[in-house]
Amino acid sequence: MNNLTSAVVDLYQKGGEAVLVTLCSTKGSTPRKAGAKMLVYRSGKTIGTIGGGELEYEAVMKAEEVLKTRKSILWEKPLQDLGMVCGGAGTLFLEYLSN
Repeated sequence: MNNLTSAVVDLYQKGGEAVLVTLCSTKGSTPRKAGAKMLVYRSGKTIGTIGGGELEYEAVMKAEEVLKTRKSILWEKPLQDLGMVCGGAGTLFLEYLSN
């Protein structure tokens, strides 16, 4: 099992909550492609990556909102809005997980 999968299993077995961020689709140039995943804990700790940089930072901030509301969201973010010149966009599913 990889680290991300093990962390999700541990979350369900030992208790706690986190947000599983999944890059669902991409358009244009993006650091990672659909299927990339990252787990974000309330502490801000992350496991996995959706590509690093500003998109990942913004996703962690969104994950904090999801942890507060306990409601999963679908979020689309054009990368040029983040000051990135690659011109791509990503749609992310931020799934609230708790046991």
